[in-house]
Amino acid sequence: MSSATQLDILSDDSSFYGDDDEQARLEHLAATYDPEPFWSEIHPRLLSTTQHELQAPSTQIKTEPMPQDNAPTPTLGAKDRRGPKESISSFLSRLPPSTTHVTEAGPWIWMWGPTPHATEGGNFPVFTRKGTELLEAYEEESSTLRAAHDKSGAKTTAALTRKLNPIRRTLEQSILDLAKETSVTSGKWMFFPSEKEVDATWKTVVTAMDEGKLGDAAKVATNDGSGQARLLCVYTRDFSDKEDVKRVLKTLVAMGLVDEESRPIYYKCDAYTYLDIKSKNDYGLKASLFSSRDVLSGKM
Repeated sequence: MSSATQLDILSDDSSFYGDDDEQARLEHLAATYDPEPFWSEIHPRLLSTTQHELQAPSTQIKTEPMPQDNAPTPTLGAKDRRGPKESISSFLSRLPPSTTHVTEAGPWIWMWGPTPHATEGGNFPVFTRKGTELLEAYEEESSTLRAAHDKSGAKTTAALTRKLNPIRRTLEQSILDLAKETSVTSGKWMFFPSEKEVDATWKTVVTAMDEGKLGDAAKVATNDGSGQARLLCVYTRDFSDKEDVKRVLKTLVAMGLVDEESRPIYYKCDAYTYLDIKSKNDYGLKASLFSSRDVLSGKM
């Protein structure tokens, strides 16, 4: 290929970037893209961000050594997590979730297992962008179906529901497939100990985490002054690894934190969290992938 031909291909007048409409679309996206929501709302919540902050050099609080103790003073962790050399007892006494206020440590107290959480490979910007496009496409299609239903004058919504259900299932599968493609695969079992029970429950989880019996990360909500039950999450690496999801759940049952016969707990993939898909959403999606009852009964 001649140099002149190469210059033609790479010039602004070439079709390398698509036709005029495509170039205009791309220029519009570039001009209107706002990165602030990702960096202010999603990035701080990523497990990879938390892990990076844990490993990064920081100003650390040190305990005063006892006069009779000549051993090196253990280094405490940041205000919202266990330090790399901090004992479990020190961590739990320093940050008891029942009394650690949200203004002191932020919304969560974190605990990491022996194996760091594998989230660095996740392409979160691509996932959130394409995931949002999937949600918008569903909204557009469902709006068209609803408008046609309203125009038909039908007295029930049965026919509309029959049409919406397949595209909801397609939307759910598309989001999960995208999460796998972009390595946004972490998820968590969620349960809600009362304010009186949260310290003991957190201690049980933290101890099991330290022994490698659960997933590789956990968090518990700090005290926001409401007196309500606290959200406690135990993470797994991959929501599609059903054996691991089940293993962690059965460990929680064995430790007495989950009762097989009473109210179930639920597992939610972080992909839904990043897309802000909650229990009541406009897409008709279930916010959780599994319940403990489904998993333990073999219906997962």
